[in-house]
Amino acid sequence: MKFRHGLPLDTLAPAATVWDLERHRAFQAAVMSKDFYDEEMSRKQEALAATPDMRGQRRAILAAMELGPGEAVLDLGAGNGIMAREMLEIVDPSGSVTGLDAAAPMVAMAREVCPRASFVQGDASELPFEDASFDVVTAAQLLCFLPEQDRALKEIHRVLRPGGRIVVLDTDWGSLVWNSYKPDLMAKAVDIYTRPYADAYVPRTLSRRLRAAGFGNISCNTMTVLNWTPGPDNYAELTTSFLQSIAAASDDFSDDDWQRWVADQEAVAAAGEYMFSLNRYIFSAQRR
Repeated sequence: MKFRHGLPLDTLAPAATVWDLERHRAFQAAVMSKDFYDEEMSRKQEALAATPDMRGQRRAILAAMELGPGEAVLDLGAGNGIMAREMLEIVDPSGSVTGLDAAAPMVAMAREVCPRASFVQGDASELPFEDASFDVVTAAQLLCFLPEQDRALKEIHRVLRPGGRIVVLDTDWGSLVWNSYKPDLMAKAVDIYTRPYADAYVPRTLSRRLRAAGFGNISCNTMTVLNWTPGPDNYAELTTSFLQSIAAASDDFSDDDWQRWVADQEAVAAAGEYMFSLNRYIFSAQRR
């Protein structure tokens, strides 16, 4: 069997692959539930945000946004609110940051992390805001969860002021390198991990979607999440903790699968062959 990125070639989905909508929604509902986003998950979110990889990602997004004092910012998929807090430090005192997230537990978490911003629960495909309300809209790791990306982009276009800016970060999971001595098992684990996504390959079609939604001046840069040694503060290590939680919500990854996966990663690390690499893409565009 031939391999690419540490995974069998026949396990890598083509660019057009999107989950069966009904299956996706059922699985996503399980992992987005209140029981899933509990106190333990909150700690995992905080720990992940504190890793050098995620600090670097936030710096890259902020650089692409080119924020200035007094601007009104909308953070879609605001998550734990840490990004909103950092944006608010730039646009204050006369500016504002509004965060939107579909998960009520995440909204509650964000309000604790950044009480000076405004957070609402809502659907990015049907934004609860007036036309031309914001100077900048950002969406990091959001479009991958949305079955209706085009509708969401049109909504972002609607709420942006003329000349307003959009910055989108998303991941192409086909770029993954995660070394394993059991590639079939790793492919199964990655499949489980990406099941909450409606589209794990968003960057491949995003330029076209942005143009179709009415955006121009499109640019794209890439950043790589790279961990070549194991460690408690790297992205791959904390991704493993999320994988454990997601796998627990699935009937397709048994306890035995999990133990074999952990043992495989321990063996890879012990041999000095640890490697995790994943490409993320930052798109910037302007409302025409």
